[in-house]
This record gives sequence, structure tokens and C-alpha cells, in this order.
Amino acid sequence: MRNVSTLKTKFVVREAQESDKDAVLRFSQNTFEHGDYIANVWDLWFVDPKGKIFVAALEGIPIGMVHVEIAKEGEAWLEGARVAVEFRRRGVASSLNSACFEWAIKRGAKVARLVTNSINLTAQKALSKMEFERVSDWTRMQFDGCQLEISRDARFAEESDIEMTWRFLKSSEDFKTSAGLFVIMFRWMSLDRAELERFVRRGMAIIHERKNRADGLILFDDTIKQAWQRNSIQTCYVGGSTGAVLSMSRFLKGNLYNDGVASIYGAMCKRRHLTSAFAKVGFRTNPRSHLVYEKRLG
Repeated sequence: MRNVSTLKTKFVVREAQESDKDAVLRFSQNTFEHGDYIANVWDLWFVDPKGKIFVAALEGIPIGMVHVEIAKEGEAWLEGARVAVEFRRRGVASSLNSACFEWAIKRGAKVARLVTNSINLTAQKALSKMEFERVSDWTRMQFDGCQLEISRDARFAEESDIEMTWRFLKSSEDFKTSAGLFVIMFRWMSLDRAELERFVRRGMAIIHERKNRADGLILFDDTIKQAWQRNSIQTCYVGGSTGAVLSMSRFLKGNLYNDGVASIYGAMCKRRHLTSAFAKVGFRTNPRSHLVYEKRLG
């Protein structure tokens, strides 16, 4: 617990208590034009063994919150940062983040990441002041009602393809533009060889191969299905030439059609040839992109 003074306001940053929930939900309910998701995740975050909710409290009443989690070994993820309107620009957010950094460093984190919306200029300015670096820009797309499609040269990756696929990734401009990251739900993590192997072994990696060389890769995941209670999947990484991405996206749609999947939520680094390929096979683009920021710790 720490006492923090800023202007005429004194507040304490501490770990959240069960009794903080109602106050947090009151000041966060109108965060976005469509409301906020904190009410849906508070209970899960509160008991999360890999994470912690911190609140800034004034005279015992929360005026700000943030959730931090160890997303994978060495990597912390920050999310759900909220500050009551009347207490913004008073150092509340930076004090909450500092508590998260301390907590994460004690658990071996070397880097902290978070994401913000491309139209949230206030958050972008604040992150710059806190020495976060913007590392990648991601586009979201969506396709509803999968349909049977025919595709050439695209197939599910097998374990024997891992070395070839990893070589392709390391030399790919799409991989560099993505900052070497993949996403599950709204959480970005480093895409290393071990992660690639996990996708392949789960049957959630599609490659495009020509002349015995990989020239395209799509990784996908169904965590979104459990979270949103809808038969859907999300692309976690997309990369390759325009032709390869077109072929792989058709292969993805065709196979998911056979599985009865209702929607595909596409996520990929913001590169024109990737988004245009998905648009050609019927995906709708969300005009607001997601900006991924990171800060080295320690």
C-alpha cells in the first residue's frame, strides 16, 4: 500500500477488496458509448491466480482501477484502466501503473504491454508520458455465416512443418510489423517457436506452401467461443503474400463452415495487403484499429 499526493488530492493505491466492486462499477459504467465490460470481468479478475486488481482509493472509496496479469512467462498485460472523471489528470493512472509494474517485476516480468483504441488520443498521450512505446497497429475484421470455399496450396500445418514455418516467420515483414506478437481475445503476447508449436499441435495453424517453402501463415483460436458463448473463432496472427492470405482465408472459412462456426473475428497487423485480402473474401473492417504499447521493466 502506498500514499500518493497529487495537487490537493491524497489517495492510496492498494490491492482491490471485494467491497470495492460497486464503487468501481459506478465510475466505469459509461466509459464507452456502448457502456463498459468491467462488470462482466470483475469477478473473474478478482480471483485470477495469475493477476491482480489494483485500486486507487480516496478516503477508502475507489476512484481508479487497473488489472495486471502475467500473460506468459516474462510478460505482463495491463487492462481495464479506469479513473473517475473528476480525478483524471491528477496522477491516478500513473500511480496505478507503477503498482502494476512493481507487482509484475516481482513475478519475473521483463516487459509490460497494453492496448488502446486508435481514436483514444488522451490515452495515447498519457502512455507516451509514462514511457510506453507504441510497437504495433492491429486491424479487426469480422465475417458472419461461414461458407464452403475451395482453396489451393493452403492446409493445416503439421509438426513436420514447424521448422519451415518458423523460418518463414522470422524473415517475414508482417511478423516484424506485428512486433512479433499474436493476440488471443484482446491480449497480445510474443509469438515464439514454442507458441507456434502449440498452435500446430492443437490443429489451429494454417500454412500456405509453394515450392516446398511456406509463404503464408494464419493462427487461430476458439477462446472467444467460451468467453462470448457463441460458436466463433478469432485469428491470432495473419501473415504472407496477398495470394497466400486469400487462399488461407478461404481454406479457413471452408473448414469452419464444416464445423458449424457462425463468425470469424479477424485480427491482424495493419498492412494493406492483409486487410484487402480479407475484405475480398467478405470480411467487414472495424474502422478503429488497436494500438499495442509496451514498456520494458526493471
